[in-house]
Amino acid sequence: MGNCFGKSSAASPPPSSRRLPPASAPPAKKQKRNEQQPFVTDQVQTLRKEANDYHTKVVDSAKKSQEAWKKGDKSKASTLSAEKKELQKKQDGANRKAAKLILDAQKWQTSGELDLHGLYLDEAMDATRNFLTHWSKKKPNRETVLVITGAGNHSENNVAVIRPKVEELLQEQRLEYESVHGNGAFRVTLKPSQ
Repeated sequence: MGNCFGKSSAASPPPSSRRLPPASAPPAKKQKRNEQQPFVTDQVQTLRKEANDYHTKVVDSAKKSQEAWKKGDKSKASTLSAEKKELQKKQDGANRKAAKLILDAQKWQTSGELDLHGLYLDEAMDATRNFLTHWSKKKPNRETVLVITGAGNHSENNVAVIRPKVEELLQEQRLEYESVHGNGAFRVTLKPSQ
């Protein structure tokens, strides 16, 4: 029996002893999450992990800088503070790249839908503002658009963070909206309410 390269392998177990997963096996947890968050790719996850690693180093540099300052070593404190700032730039850069990947994959400029899954609060709010501005200026004007916030199931303690802030923004802009998709999205009417 050959392997994928057509060659026999003495290390291959006989066909009867190989165990394949049942055809109806549930997908792995990572696959489930990506089905619910289709724009959160492996590349996005890698960038978020990189940003988190930089954050850990930022916190460590800040702590060491404060310790050096308390001990009177102003020069070392200054050097560590500068290091912290550089690490923060790298963290922000990785997060910006991740957000760009999430948003660019969506084609929101033509679809009339914006999915905020995988974005941090500031990123989600900036994206929502840009989305609403784009669609309110587009001619011919679309009557409604969809902003998918999620219900908070992926947030810490399953408490929605983005959804209430997006709703607050819609109210500030005096836009009519309705909650749809089991409280996971807002259908927004683009004309301001009177």
